[in-house]
Amino acid sequence: MQIFTTTLTSGSLVLNRADGAMVISIQSATGSSCLFTGNLPFKGVNPTPVTLTASQIFNFAASSPQSPLEGITITWVSGTVDIVVGF
Repeated sequence: MQIFTTTLTSGSLVLNRADGAMVISIQSATGSSCLFTGNLPFKGVNPTPVTLTASQIFNFAASSPQSPLEGITITWVSGTVDIVVGF
């Protein structure tokens, strides 16, 4: 597995199927926040952003190499947001 790391201090990062990402970990530093948004409507409800704040950590992994992570957007809101992506 190869690893990509970055710290968002502005903008956003989008993961699509073509990127081949298998694992993601997001941590907002103390006093920081970001939005995590999926892209799949469910039962007629469109996705809405989930806010990660104050040192919260989010981890997610794909179930198989045939189904890499798809349609994930991490949007910086404030402070610094650390992101680790595994391929």
